[in-house]
Amino acid sequence: MLKYDKLSLIAYLSPIVYHLSPIVSIGSEQKLKIKKVNQVGISKETIVQASIGILNREGIDCLTTRELAKELGIKSASLYWHIKNMQDLYGLIAEQLCSEMEIICDISKAKEYLYEMNTKYRAKLLEIRDSVEIMIRSVPNTPNRVKIIKDTMECLSRLGIKDENRITASNLLNNYVLSFVADEIRVKSSSTEKIESLNSLFGVNVVGDFDQQFLYGLNVLFAGFETV
Repeated sequence: MLKYDKLSLIAYLSPIVYHLSPIVSIGSEQKLKIKKVNQVGISKETIVQASIGILNREGIDCLTTRELAKELGIKSASLYWHIKNMQDLYGLIAEQLCSEMEIICDISKAKEYLYEMNTKYRAKLLEIRDSVEIMIRSVPNTPNRVKIIKDTMECLSRLGIKDENRITASNLLNNYVLSFVADEIRVKSSSTEKIESLNSLFGVNVVGDFDQQFLYGLNVLFAGFETV
């Protein structure tokens, strides 16, 4: 037997209540119609932009259905017309991020394509607070995200990676970008005192040139792909 939490049950029953509106007073019927319009009128794009606003201001721990509904000026139950749960919301945000990655290089130039793709991936991740966590918590099953994965595997195939190894190689690239961005943000948000302490501890400048270091990491990965 299916189980519904209170909010899901409200969202599920709303259409039934609406269709029963003729038996209630005219005033109540008008209110129900207005409520239905408000529920359906919020687009997924609006939800995503509001979610990104919350992320950039307060971080992922504050991104809840309650806070999102407050940001949009609607009831929490209304969100269930568009998203099933928080993982669904994370997926929409990840899809928005991926949709904004415009790759100029032709996919026939496999190595150059992957360099451009992963460089722009890093740039997009840096634009949204806690985006790394968003990507980790979401399922890669939305159109633009799936296309990026398929394009990556196509490029890897063109570079001579065997079919049985393409998923692993693709994951290596993705995980490298995510971990690099997480470390980059962590270092950039550290105090000057902490940075100086780490510099002294390791005997190197831990800040360095992030652009150069990112490309160095990609070079190491591709050198490995070509060697194995």
